[in-house]
Amino acid sequence: MDLALRAALAAVLLAAALGKARAPGGAAERLGEHGVPERLRRPAAAALVLVEAGLGVALAAGVGTRWAAAAAAVLFTLFALAFLRRRLRGVRRAPCGCLGRARERSTLAVSGRAAALAVLAAFLAAGGPAPAVPTGEAALWLAVGVLGVLVLALAVLVLALYRQVGVLSLRLGPRVALELEDEGPPLGAPAPPLRGLARRGPELVAFASPSCRLCAELAPGLRALAREGLPLHELVEGADGGAFSRWRVPGTPYVVYLEDGIVAAKGLVNTLEQVDGVIATGVERRRAAA
Repeated sequence: MDLALRAALAAVLLAAALGKARAPGGAAERLGEHGVPERLRRPAAAALVLVEAGLGVALAAGVGTRWAAAAAAVLFTLFALAFLRRRLRGVRRAPCGCLGRARERSTLAVSGRAAALAVLAAFLAAGGPAPAVPTGEAALWLAVGVLGVLVLALAVLVLALYRQVGVLSLRLGPRVALELEDEGPPLGAPAPPLRGLARRGPELVAFASPSCRLCAELAPGLRALAREGLPLHELVEGADGGAFSRWRVPGTPYVVYLEDGIVAAKGLVNTLEQVDGVIATGVERRRAAA
């Protein structure tokens, strides 16, 4: 049984290494899907091929069997956790890339298969496949291995749940800017006086406060819009107090989108997505008016 298990694990590892070596670009792409930075994908894929090939050769030759099996158990556990993480993020099917192929499979099935291989490798590392009721040192190593896998899986689950709670809280927030008719400059009317206002084409006026956390978070995104060509006028409460009164700003962060100096859209915003929504609304209104 020990020989058969070594041969089976060696075959799996060598086949995986050969498949990745035959399609290095695909292996690098699969690593990118798991969050590996682009500059590290090809080196990581090459390292993975070497590790799998080395472990496969060691198991096939019976050299350092327990150490090789323990390393294989860790490797298979990482694979299982990686696909479990993708499953928890909502990815139900994805290319496995285990043998260099891009065929899509169930992420849950791939995770389960890798976990099963990890358990088999842990058996071998503990001294070979245990009998029906393991005893002695083998049972101890088996228990430690299983508990280790469960702890890692639980850690991934907790992190994924933490992330999902954050995503859910963002999704439950308002999706559009709060636009009230009696706040801000009147829609369809010329914009109030403001230094530097061109009154030609599209312009965005953004109002912020020094102590406003959301204003600070939105500032880089607003400046990115300006770099893309949208004229931006940023006003800070206190430094431009007169403008805040003339424009009837109800609070911050507040944006007003202008077309040829005419107020096309406005509203209180919390995210850059809502700013984009104000701009899109203003564009549609001007098109409808034309």
